[in-house]
Order: sequence, then structure tokens, then C-alpha cells
Amino acid sequence: MDKKIVLLLFTLILNFISLVYTDDSQPSILQLEGFIYDQFPKYNDNFEPATGSLTPGMVLPNIDTTTRVPNLVSLSTSTTVNKNGRMNTPNLYQYFFQSNTGASKTSDSGLNVPMTIKLNLTLDENRGVYVYNNQYFFPIDNQGFDVDSSYKIYSNGSVYHNFHFCLKINSKFTFQGIEVFNFIGDDDVWVFINDYLAIDLGGLHSAASKSVDLTTLTINGQKLVKGTTYNFDFFYCERHTTASTIRIETNLQTFCPTYDYCNVCRGDGSTCCSATLCDDGNPCTDDICPSPETVIASGKTIKDYCQHIPKTCAVIDKCSNNTCSMSTGQCVQQTIPCQSKASQCMTLDKCDATQGCLYTQACTGICNTGVCNSGTCEVKSNSACASELGNDKCKIYSCDPVKGCVSEPLCKQGSNPCIVATCSNGVCGTNTLSASECDCGCEGKLNACEKNNCVNGQCSPLRIDIDDGNACTIDVCNNSTGVVTHDPVTTCTGCMVCNSKTGGCVPTDSLCEDGNECTDNKCVADSSNANYGTCQSSVKSCNTTTNKCLVWNCDSETGCYSTDRVCPDSGKCQVGYCDPDQGCLLKNRTCSSTAYCIVSECDESLGCITYDRRCAADNARCQKGVCVNGTTPTDGKCESVNYDPQPFVCKTAAVVSTAVIAGVTVAGAVALAAFVYGGKKGYDYWKESQNITMSGANNNPLYQSNPNGGENPLFNEDLN
Repeated sequence: MDKKIVLLLFTLILNFISLVYTDDSQPSILQLEGFIYDQFPKYNDNFEPATGSLTPGMVLPNIDTTTRVPNLVSLSTSTTVNKNGRMNTPNLYQYFFQSNTGASKTSDSGLNVPMTIKLNLTLDENRGVYVYNNQYFFPIDNQGFDVDSSYKIYSNGSVYHNFHFCLKINSKFTFQGIEVFNFIGDDDVWVFINDYLAIDLGGLHSAASKSVDLTTLTINGQKLVKGTTYNFDFFYCERHTTASTIRIETNLQTFCPTYDYCNVCRGDGSTCCSATLCDDGNPCTDDICPSPETVIASGKTIKDYCQHIPKTCAVIDKCSNNTCSMSTGQCVQQTIPCQSKASQCMTLDKCDATQGCLYTQACTGICNTGVCNSGTCEVKSNSACASELGNDKCKIYSCDPVKGCVSEPLCKQGSNPCIVATCSNGVCGTNTLSASECDCGCEGKLNACEKNNCVNGQCSPLRIDIDDGNACTIDVCNNSTGVVTHDPVTTCTGCMVCNSKTGGCVPTDSLCEDGNECTDNKCVADSSNANYGTCQSSVKSCNTTTNKCLVWNCDSETGCYSTDRVCPDSGKCQVGYCDPDQGCLLKNRTCSSTAYCIVSECDESLGCITYDRRCAADNARCQKGVCVNGTTPTDGKCESVNYDPQPFVCKTAAVVSTAVIAGVTVAGAVALAAFVYGGKKGYDYWKESQNITMSGANNNPLYQSNPNGGENPLFNEDLN
């Protein structure tokens, strides 16, 4: 065949393949979004140390699911792995991948400058992988610390680059069943797949490479499941001014699971919000930016969602109040003024640090009932004394402020000794004595406390009735004057009160009331106790139930009250709740979704997040997975849709047919595919194999499965 015709056909086939590979539905760019932390050797001596070497094993095999960064195996400076990995100060490693902008500008303070970063991987259409290749990887030159020229460190003469930074990308991917990830670069590189360390290139080293085939990757004895979404976390550090190189090749379709209101992937809002923005001018509030998942409504600003939390001052005691000063924003201790309780017939005694304000009961008189009416102590009524002393209707009862309840005869004896006063059931009467009963010689013989009385015509005087019915008094009549007195028989002290019926001193709790609803006040009733008859108070026990979900407290003015127990959460995904019998427990946080194509799940570092469901196609090389919502959140499905137009790898038959029609041998088509898919090496291999017959074509490497998880464009299991 004429060489010009062959060249023309070759060109036509190349153009045809190029057309086949034009696929608008397949993104030409894969963007990785993350954070980059500018470091400086003075603040972190793990940067710019002595030259090191490749050191696997520096970090634990599982990622920290709360911080989503790797943890060092050891924080000891003496371990071999830290020495070889040039981790001079392991405690400063924590600031490789997290912000520490508040640190001081002193040696080894860990001060860093965080920034966001986006890496764009470009689709290599011939191989179906995304590539990022930068052999001069200096993404933050003249940024971060470098805005101050004094921070710039030069390398290779006068050529300036920022060689000290760490990069992290926390993303997700839905496993399609064909993925690979290849990396080559320096220095530290760690890649975690499903929270498992899949690539370990730690330490200070020249460019090193590592690949992971996700189709064969086994984590805890389990392979990845097609259609399942997993975490993909990438970490990279440049720590030495020698070189900075990075090359990534992958067909992983990673995506950011959530954005904050600053539109930062997995951001916390700090890139566009600060305490200064949220400052409400009140020094007694802590001004906090909205939570990252906050949605800023139309017409609103971030400031509208700021939180202003009142500052909490420590409780000192029940006699002091620790409050925030509006002038300084500092907590200031003040004495709590005790309220006046004159209206409750109480006078202030003292303030006790553990019990609060204590008062003395004013209504403690012997004639007081213990009841206070608008500041006036209620006095025992005559009827109350009647009940106390026997309620004899032929006596008049009253309360004496000194003696207590007393009584006297209802019916009084007149001056005529011959007419005797009588009483029957509260009705007074008289009884006129006969002459012999009335005048029997008592005339002039009676003293002031006696009354006339005749027995068989003889004078036999009787003592007048002076008994007040109160066993706590001694009833005395003055023989000369006839004045009757009722003197206390016993002097009761402390909180003891004499019992009018028995005459003994009885402990009385009401005399111990201190006006504090949080104290139990008792008069010691045990006569064997050295404190017998004195008041003792104790803090009232409010919890009288077995319900472990109630927290009991006491207010000195209003008494016991309960609040619901608040059980703390554990991390972002364990919710605390209370069981009345067991107390605080934990359960998994439920993150609800409104549609099948919206995934809602809990992330230990962020809490509930939502993102679009990614579907796995039946043939990920030739199809894309499409999510279709149903009428309910669970009634949905994933479908596979052919790329249109299809990539070259999916149009092998068409390419071969075109080649045959054009008069080109199948071997030539194979060579063409080798050139397109495998590059110059593939083409050179074909040229060297021209004398191999087509019967051996099945032994051609293009007909073998790719050990890195991809497939050669002409590989077809049905043809082998």
C-alpha cells in the first residue's frame, strides 16, 4: 500500500478516535479542595531539620475520625521512627494540619497560617485518569508568612520559594469498582482510604512513589463494596528547602461532602467570620460565629446568625454573687443582700456561706400560734386556750404573755356569803344558804383567800378556786389581799415550751424556723443529747424520687425545684439522653434525609452533613451512574447511562471495523491503540512485534487486565 495512503488512513483513524473521546458529560477537571498551613522553622523545628530519608510507620494505621488527621505513633523524641522521620519535636506535629493562629511569635510555639487551596487535576482522555503534575510545587509563594519579607527563606542562590507548608484534603468518593491512585513526590505523604492508611511515604525524602489499587485493597479483611461511599483523606508536607514535587494520577471521583457558609469545603466558617464580625458591643457576652452548617437566608448576613453567649461567672458561695461587669467584662464578686422578712415576722440573723440568708422567728412568745399575718404574730385565742386547758364551760380562758393559757371561774362569788355562785354547763346561778349554813361563826375568821363554809353548824372555811388549769403554773393567792397569781412552775429554755397539760418542757420545732426554704430546722428532742433543747439546721434533701433524669436544687426563697437532666453528647455523632432508671446514656445521632438522592450522615468532625448521592455505574468506564428520586426518601434508585459520545475504551469494535474497511490490518489497529493508550512504549512494542502472527495476539499486553485497576482499551473478556 502506498505510504501516503497509509499515513492518510492513520490520520483519519486518529481523528475518529479523538471524536470518540469527546465526552461533554465527563468532567475535564477534578478539583480537590482542602486547607494548606504555612509553617515557619522558628515556630516549628520539624521544618528545615537535617536531611532525612523515607520513613514509613510514623503515623498510626487509622485516621483520627474526630480531627480527620493522622496521629503519630509516638510523641517521644527518642523513638527510631521519629528520629529517622526528622520529627524533632513530636508535640508540634499537631499543628501540621490544624490552625494555630493564636500562638505567640516565639520559638517552637507552633504558630502557623491556614489558607484554603484547590488543586485541579486534568483529565487524560486517552487513559481515563485525572493528572496533577507539578515538579515545582510552591502553591503559597509570597503568601502566608511571606507577606512579611523577613520570613522568606531562599534556596538555590537567589531563587525564592516557600518550602514550608502542609496540605490536607478530606473528601469522599463512591466506589465504582475500577479505581486506582498513584502518587510520586516529596516529603511526607499519607493517604487514607476508608480511614485506613493506604499510602505511607512519611519523612524527609526525595521523590518517592506509591500506588494503590482500590479493586484489590483489603481493609480489616474486607474489600471495598461497589456503590458504597468512603472517605478519602490526603496529607502532604513540604519540610525542607531542597525540592518540592508532586504528581497525582487517579480515576477516583472524589468530592467534597459539605461546605460552610463561606463556601469552603469542610470549613468551620472562620474564613469569612470572626468574633470581631459578631461583636455585639457587650463585654459580658462571648460572640461566636454561626455553626458551619448554617444556611444564610436571602436578605440576611452572617452577622444575623451570630451567637452571643452570656459569660458565666463561677459560683462562690450563697452569700456572694459573682457577676460580669458591663464596664470591664470581668467577673466581680458582690455580697448578696438578704431580703427583709418583717412581713413574715422574721428578723435577719446572718448569712451562711453554705445555706444562705438565715432569719430568727419573731413569733416565739408563749401566746403566739407561730402564724404571721402581714407582719403581725397571731396570738392564741380564748377558744384555743380553752381547747388546750380542757374546755370547761364554767371557766373563762385567756392567754397570759408570761404564763401562757390561764383560766378563771366564769361565775364570781358575790360579797354576800349566804348567796353562793353556781355554774352548770356554762350557766351561772346562785344557791341561797340557810341561816345555819350561812352564819355559823365564820364572821371575821376568813382571810382574803377563803370563803364561808359551814359544816354541821360549825365554821369550816374553804379556799377560793384559783386553779387556772395550766400545769405549767403554780396558782397562788395572797391571804391578805386576795390577789391570785399563776407563776410558771418551770422555766423552759432554748426551743423548749412547757406543756400546759403535763407541766413538762417539750421541744418545739416551730421556734427554730429560720426563714430559709432550703434548710430543715429541728429542736433537739433527745434528752441524752448534749444539745437537747437547742435548734439544729441541715440542708434540705430535695430529691425524694428515684427518677435519675431530674436534677434537684433549692432556692432559699421558694424551696425545692427540679430541672431535666441534660446528658452530654460524646463527640459529634453520639447523642446523650436520659433514662429514668439508668441515668445518662448515649445513642447514635440520627441524620434524616428528605430524598433518596440526598445522603444524610453523621461525621465525627462535623456532625450531620448532607450531600448528593453518587451512583456506581454498571460499567464505570463507559457509563455514568445517575440517581433518580422516588416519591418517598427510600423510594429511589440508581441507573446507568451511557456516555454520549462514548470514550475510546468503549468503542473498540467501531475502531477496528473502521480500520478494516479502510484496508488497514487488525494488527495496525492494535498498534494504533497501543500508541494512543500506552504512548510511545506501547507503539515501540508493537513495532518490535511485527513478525508475530495474529494467532499470538491474545498474548499481547494490550489483551491483559491492567494490574493497577484499569483496563487496556482493547481488552474484552468475551474475546479471551
